[in-house]
Amino acid sequence: MQREENGYIVISCDFCGTDWDEVIPMIEGHHGSIICLSCLQTALDAAAPAEEEFDCAMCLQNKPVGTKHWQHSNPTSSEGLNENAHICWDDIRQAAKAFHKDKDIDFKWDPAKYPPIKS
Repeated sequence: MQREENGYIVISCDFCGTDWDEVIPMIEGHHGSIICLSCLQTALDAAAPAEEEFDCAMCLQNKPVGTKHWQHSNPTSSEGLNENAHICWDDIRQAAKAFHKDKDIDFKWDPAKYPPIKS
């Protein structure tokens, strides 16, 4: 999420509200939605089928009931927080692939441990 504060643009993780300090690894989705590495790591292990339809903050697609997704259960109180932010499983995997490819980020993942969901 992006917001203006004191004339500056501040970038924050939509899911936990943490402001980017140019060090914390973050990935941007469509229209400025952001997920930090910490939230992504949690999402990989905590994603579950949705009990109601939702709009994915990263790809902006409406997803049906039962779609595997993640939403932060205990976000910080921050101006950068999107309290309704959900991320779908496909975007969780896509972000994990991107973090994995970045040599400057200490993150490795095994795609076999987190398989795609067959429709």
